[in-house]
This record gives sequence, structure tokens and C-alpha cells, in this order.
Amino acid sequence: MPNTDFKRRMDARLACWYKGADPHDDPKRQQRRKYIAGLVNKTSMFNYARRMDLPLPERFAEADGLEALDFTALPKRVVIKPNNAANNDGVLLLDGEREVFTGDHVPLAERAGYTRQRYAAGSFFKPGSKVIAEEFIQDFDPAFTVPRDFKVYVAGGRPWVIQVVNRQGPKADWSHRYYSQDWIAYDHFQRENKLAEVIPEPAHFEELLALSARIARDINCFMRLDFYITAQRVVFGEFTSYPNAGLQFTRIGSNVLCDLMDRYPDPF
Repeated sequence: MPNTDFKRRMDARLACWYKGADPHDDPKRQQRRKYIAGLVNKTSMFNYARRMDLPLPERFAEADGLEALDFTALPKRVVIKPNNAANNDGVLLLDGEREVFTGDHVPLAERAGYTRQRYAAGSFFKPGSKVIAEEFIQDFDPAFTVPRDFKVYVAGGRPWVIQVVNRQGPKADWSHRYYSQDWIAYDHFQRENKLAEVIPEPAHFEELLALSARIARDINCFMRLDFYITAQRVVFGEFTSYPNAGLQFTRIGSNVLCDLMDRYPDPF
């Protein structure tokens, strides 16, 4: 798809937030920009979420590299991931002796070697990265082995758009759908995944909106907040400041998100 205004805005954000372009004249606002930008790091996010008393997956360990992670101490059902990667890079969903994304058979005694092999084959594990082991969340609908992502776009201190991502099966089969804050479905908003069927308003929807609003009021900028929903509660996952690098958004998706950024510009 051709570049959209939203893609151009995300490129500008990348330059300003992460490459030092166009620093703010006010040093305090520039410092705030750097702090908010840094929340995409999962260690920084975890510290923020603890301070804000947000519901999180249980964290079993955070180690300075794979060699420092004690795999024998981890539960049979666990997520392994780097603290500073994106797009599911390096995320392993281990359920007993199976890695769920790939379907690979991984005996418990071979988890460490398997993880090292997978990470060595990728380029996402950067120097200084930490490795996180955390709770493997169960979706509120047990039919979903991989929990769905509920990704909430916020601006001006409130939620506006929710993306639901279904990652069951091979990546070519992944699907998603975007909804308004009133749970009205959009058609093609962004084309990274196939268009999913419309689903009913999810369990704990009001809690999802309330948590999104609480975070949005605190950070006070355009951001995507990623959650899971279990049978019991909403669980916060991570911040995404540069959603999909601005790529593959349709004209509708670009217009909706750019309108939010125009109405509620970042204060830093």
C-alpha cells in the first residue's frame, strides 16, 4: 500500500522520540518525551506498571541474558521474550513440551538449548538485552490457545480505537479487526493480517476501557496500549509508540488516527 499521512507521522515520531531529531525547547518536556518513549522497553514498562498498580502477567524471572536464566525453575507453561524487541520477535510460548507458535516439540530438559538456538537464528536479541519469563495468559475464551491481543489506541486521555488480533495457527492465517470505543466494527482499517469476523463485545470490556483511560490520562499522548483479557480480568501487556511502523494502514485507518493526533497533539 502507498504511504499514508499516518506513516509519515510515525516516521517523524521515530526520528524525534528515538533518534534525537527536533528536541523540544523546554528541557522538562524533552525529558518527559524521552521517558514516555522509553516505556516501550519491557523492563521500563514493568516498573511503570508496578508504580501505577496495573494488572500484569506474573513475572517469574528477568535475567541478564539467556545464560543467566534458570530454565529449571520455570513452570511448564511460560512465555520467554526479550525485554526490548517488537512484533513478537523472540517470543516463545511454551506449554509443557510444545512451543505453541511453531508447534515444535521441546522436552522440558531441552528448553534452554532450544531457546538459545531460536535466538541465535534471529537478529532481534541486541547487546544488553534482558530475557523475561512470565505467565502464559489464558484468553477468556478457552478456544484460543494463543491469547488474543486487545490493542487500544489512546489520545487526549481516553481510548478511541481497539484492535483485536487473533494469532492462532500459522502467521499467514492470523487475523484482526478494529473497533470503535463503542464496539462498532470498522472494515479494512489496516492490512497486516486478514480481516476477522466481527465478534461480540468482549468480557470485561468496561474494565479494558477504564484501565486504558487511566494510563492515557497519565501519559497524555497518542499511544497504543496492548492488553489481554482472561476469564477473571484485564491484563496489561505493553506500550507501542510506533504501531506497525505506520505501515499498511488504509485511508480510513490513517484518517482516523491522524484525526486523533490532530485533535489531541502530544504536549512534548
